[in-house]
Amino acid sequence: MESSGVSAKMVSDMDDHGEMRVDAQNWAAAAIESKSDEKEISRAIKSKFEVKYGPTWHCIVGTDFKAFVTHESKHFVFFYHGKMAFCLYKAG
Repeated sequence: MESSGVSAKMVSDMDDHGEMRVDAQNWAAAAIESKSDEKEISRAIKSKFEVKYGPTWHCIVGTDFKAFVTHESKHFVFFYHGKMAFCLYKAG
């Protein structure tokens, strides 16, 4: 089920189920529009999360990747924006 190119499929383990998830989706959409490659998209999202929510965040972006990560409790989100997948988590 998709609406406006954003898939409804999301996995989240965040304390703040509202603001952080909304920020992640909004910043992902903005980065896709303004950046030319996946590395720059992930860098932009990571930077915004660290400014607003403190260090240390990690962001993986792409159309085909696998991940197995250790993260701080309640600081993980995985979602799709169109065909692009986003894995964002805090560790460190």
